[in-house]
Amino acid sequence: MSTSLLYHAHRIDGVKYKSTEFRTEEIIFKAEMTRKYANCPQCGHLHVNFKGSKTRQFQMIPFGRKRCYLELEFHRLECPRCDHIWWPSLPFMSGKRRMTRSFIQYAMELLEFGTILAVANFLSLSWDTIKDLHKEKLRTRYRSISVENVRTIGIDEFSIAKGQKYMTIVVDLDDGRIIHAVEGRDKDAVLPFLKKLNRKASQLKVVAMDMSASYAAAVKEALPHCEIVFDHFHVTALITKALDEVRKEQQAKCSAEGLSTIWGSRYLLLKNYEKLDPRKKDSLEALLSVNAPLAVGHAMKEQFRLFWSKENRKEGAHFLCRWIIDAVQTGIKPLERVGRSILGHADGLLNYFMYPVSNGITEGINNKIKTLKRQAYGYRDTEYFKLRLYYLHNQGYSLAG
Repeated sequence: MSTSLLYHAHRIDGVKYKSTEFRTEEIIFKAEMTRKYANCPQCGHLHVNFKGSKTRQFQMIPFGRKRCYLELEFHRLECPRCDHIWWPSLPFMSGKRRMTRSFIQYAMELLEFGTILAVANFLSLSWDTIKDLHKEKLRTRYRSISVENVRTIGIDEFSIAKGQKYMTIVVDLDDGRIIHAVEGRDKDAVLPFLKKLNRKASQLKVVAMDMSASYAAAVKEALPHCEIVFDHFHVTALITKALDEVRKEQQAKCSAEGLSTIWGSRYLLLKNYEKLDPRKKDSLEALLSVNAPLAVGHAMKEQFRLFWSKENRKEGAHFLCRWIIDAVQTGIKPLERVGRSILGHADGLLNYFMYPVSNGITEGINNKIKTLKRQAYGYRDTEYFKLRLYYLHNQGYSLAG
């Protein structure tokens, strides 16, 4: 080991190598601080005096399975020109941390393919130490998230804990990155960031979302020049939910009469008809032939899927108007409710024909978030959780924890 090897292998500069001590599981490299970086920070004077010393130990990148440390004789400095006294900071040091910058970088590189727990165990550090290092890195990286080139965003919420605790994410649908995360799912939660987008994202034209009244109100107030497009998935989910309510009502009636015709039919009713195998189709048709409300609900569900294939806004508006009238006239309350709800959101649905976007990317991100939460067994540090969300598009599923 030599001074030059300390520099080239570990980027340790401003020290002079003295000796090496070998222990069972550790290697200790002993060195002394030099005057290379000993200029006065107050007046810039180069010829300063050593005034006292102490020994500091820094963890270094390991050699194989042996932990390596730098034991440094560290000098306090005094400027003879301005009498300033201080403890210097050398280039390889990271604040008051007892580890070198190269070691911290090494730990962060390990996180690219390992969990926090695995990296902590490998480096003989605590989980909290690795987490704090990662948090500091992410905080620096995402101190400012660029939104100038954002053209299309998606807004969605997900549950962060039991007890109706939610977080809202805003996603750039062009590149799939989360550009904002905030606790809550009401208008007040998203409004400040949307106002920021109004100031900085001059190219933003389209917002994809579910049929949330809170989100829609926030977008209309903060982004009056943007068009709202309601997402395929959530509209379809609204209709299938209405059909499932019809199923439950009919199942209750049949059970009261001692019949079990509808039991086990949920899958048959809610799955897209063309994806059912022939035997399942036969079972479904047999069920629908003996239960008129279910037959009507299922037909309405399947018919609405044709809406997305219309050629233009005019055709879509004609189809939507006819479908809403049919839904209301069925006399089936869940279908009546969904028909009126779709009528109130017609503009956002018809905007799809001018801006054919969906929130599918956001839904996919929500699945990644669920995996992130499961692997970490929840997050007590909300700030760190948000930072992990911003980093999500750069990482794989195995990186949570």
